[in-house]
Amino acid sequence: MPRIAAATIEEHVRQQTERITAAARLLFAQNGFHATDLGDIARAVGLARNSLYRYYANKDELLLACIEEDMAPYLQRLQLLAEEYPDPVERIMAWLGLQFELATGPAHATMELIAEVRESSRELKKQVAHLHAAPNIFLQSALQELRGEKSAGAPVAIQAAMIGGMVLAATGHALQLDTTAQDLVRSELESAVRAIVSTVSAG
Repeated sequence: MPRIAAATIEEHVRQQTERITAAARLLFAQNGFHATDLGDIARAVGLARNSLYRYYANKDELLLACIEEDMAPYLQRLQLLAEEYPDPVERIMAWLGLQFELATGPAHATMELIAEVRESSRELKKQVAHLHAAPNIFLQSALQELRGEKSAGAPVAIQAAMIGGMVLAATGHALQLDTTAQDLVRSELESAVRAIVSTVSAG
């Protein structure tokens, strides 16, 4: 039986899973998800392949763990925005800043991992879609609060989809630019989103 250096078994498991996800994240980035074998990951952390199965049943489960681990700080910050920004307009703009930061900052690797899911199992797609739905639900909630009882204008889901599409296009472009140019893209994006938001409040 392998020697456990941690103070408790729980701590040992936590340390091992962190080492495994760190190695998996690196290999997925270098070789791509589909070209990376569980044996490669096991060797990177000094485990036998069979030992790796004690922590993750398959590669899909490991990819999901990487995404959840990377998304956790972002989702925690997302939950705090409602408390920090009681005004729905400012909450939406704070959401926008967080989205831009996630997509263009160090956590961009997470977005690339999510892109790998497109060719994975249906169950993994379902689990990641549920995880990835949180930002859209947050945005729709703020838009609905802003609209109130008004019935005029496009449905909130459509407005949220429009904003989401703009964010995706803007951040995809910003990734190819230096920091100064990224700031300009972000400024233009904020202006465009404020224009959409203003139609919601005016509707």
